[in-house]
Amino acid sequence: MIQQLIVSLGTWSWVILGLALLVLEIVAPGIMLLWFGIAALLVGGIAFLVDLGWQSSLILFAILSLCSVLVGRFILAKTANSATDKPMLNKRALALVGNVYQLEEPIVNGHGRVKVRDSYWRVIGPDCPAGSRIEVVGGDGASLEVSPVEK
Repeated sequence: MIQQLIVSLGTWSWVILGLALLVLEIVAPGIMLLWFGIAALLVGGIAFLVDLGWQSSLILFAILSLCSVLVGRFILAKTANSATDKPMLNKRALALVGNVYQLEEPIVNGHGRVKVRDSYWRVIGPDCPAGSRIEVVGGDGASLEVSPVEK
């Protein structure tokens, strides 16, 4: 029954499938359905120009899907590595490297706490009393690696 529907719609079935996949991409974004939608639209366009059987259309769709996914991954890889004016945006701990702060709580057994702007960070470093000046030398997630600053 589905085969009869596909054969009776012919070229339009690929156009409808492509448009449906593009609409689904808008509803559930993830950039995966986009490439299959483009491939289906291309098959529909080629089927308008050349009389394809449903088997040939299916094979062409598989090939174009694979090609469009690979091209899409290549394009996304190129644009993802583009330069930005805020390279440390999602690396907050590393963005603080080199800054000097005053300890809020003493570093005891290698762990303490410092206030940075409006938030508190856990610090890891050599033991220091509260009020000591420390410099951030590294970061790992929610912890800052620090060293004491000589006066």
